Amino acid sequence: MGVFIAGMAVALPSPARAQGADAANANADPADPAPKQPGSTIPSADPRSYRPSDFNLSVLGGRGLLQTRSPYTLGAGKFAVGGSALNFDRNPGDVDFFNFGFQIALGISRRAEVFLRASPVVRTNSVGQDPVGFPVPPLTQFVDTYPTSATRLGPQFLFAQEVPFKSYDAWNVIIDPPGHGAFGQSSGDIVIGGKFNVLSEDRRNRFGLGVRGYVEIPTETPNDGSKHWRQFTGVSGKTNTGVELLAAKRFRYTELLVNVGYKHVGDPSRGLEVQYVDSSRTEPGEFLVGPPEEVKLDLHDQLAFSTGLSLPAFAIMRQQVWFIGEFDYTRYIASGVPVERLVHPVEMRLGLQVNFPWYKALALGMAFQLLFNNAGDGDMRTTFLRTPDGRGDINFSENVDPALAAEVGAFFTSRGASVPTSGSTVFSTNNAAFDGWRNINTGPQRIVAQGGGNILAFITWRVH
Repeated sequence: MGVFIAGMAVALPSPARAQGADAANANADPADPAPKQPGSTIPSADPRSYRPSDFNLSVLGGRGLLQTRSPYTLGAGKFAVGGSALNFDRNPGDVDFFNFGFQIALGISRRAEVFLRASPVVRTNSVGQDPVGFPVPPLTQFVDTYPTSATRLGPQFLFAQEVPFKSYDAWNVIIDPPGHGAFGQSSGDIVIGGKFNVLSEDRRNRFGLGVRGYVEIPTETPNDGSKHWRQFTGVSGKTNTGVELLAAKRFRYTELLVNVGYKHVGDPSRGLEVQYVDSSRTEPGEFLVGPPEEVKLDLHDQLAFSTGLSLPAFAIMRQQVWFIGEFDYTRYIASGVPVERLVHPVEMRLGLQVNFPWYKALALGMAFQLLFNNAGDGDMRTTFLRTPDGRGDINFSENVDPALAAEVGAFFTSRGASVPTSGSTVFSTNNAAFDGWRNINTGPQRIVAQGGGNILAFITWRVH
């Protein structure tokens, strides 16, 4: 899949800086690009003025590289805006994300910066899910106790942690990987945060150090198994919070950025409901065995490590071209509902950036992005929703088989069971009397995880 990242950063000067070149130079933040020459509309010719780690606004909010964040902040009174379109992949499920958004940042002092990032449009495309053998949460599972207990052991879900409710109609959607899949589109989230610079090489510290905190507020109501899945991306709908430690070290024109962050992920209220039944009984008081057992969907928190590098590469017609490199690793930590083949993403980006010779406040760049790991593309997997002798259970979800959903749903309703109108529904039973309903394929299924290689382009505009 291709990816396009476009960023625009506009730094608006404070009134005090418009009173003359001498006053501007005296009040300039050492972490900002070099001051303008009197009467000039662009920064001075010092190459460090255009170092990407100083020049750019990170697409995740605040001063930074591409996605790596800088410990340095915008100067006091400077205001920056940006726009972005980001494409990346997550597994299992080979989910392709398209995130279109914008961000703003404001320097409120020489050391502090606040930012806001919004994603009005987000699209997710799944080409590797198996909603029949691995039902999409929330899941209501009826477990038969006759003739033997039909409790199933092993992961019952297959979803990327970022979109646990990603779904589609398995009965009428054609999946033809890697291109044709199941697209859903909605709004994303709003991120509000701040950054504080603790140490700075401009203040004669040995390296730069900062802290960054943020809150992710979703704007999409989770689909929760809605039939209108094309209007949802599959997010949990819960608020996330995070904190990051940011470091930087300069080597003349080169700068190395390092980020370590922790994100607490909010858990949706619905996940798995288990209702035990006795299929040998027909009366409501005897068919249902005890009250339903509810387990909310516990999503993993995240520990992220990122590093970014910018350095001079070569010159074209006396114009400096910069090399940009980034490496990211996200580890899903703490407790979480087991899923089939949880993948901790490892990504790399390598690219070049150059400022326009005739208008140096504008920079263009291109990079290659690679996701190193996947869910085992080409390997085989089998569902855990099967009997001990290998017969598949019954997935009577509306998005799997509407006719079967109506028939099996009527069977449970007639015996006093409550069948949800949304979400996934499965009947796990060892009773051979229900073999005619069995529709979960227990044979090995090929894993699809073909996303990972992306080309990205970006543009940055900054007026000092």
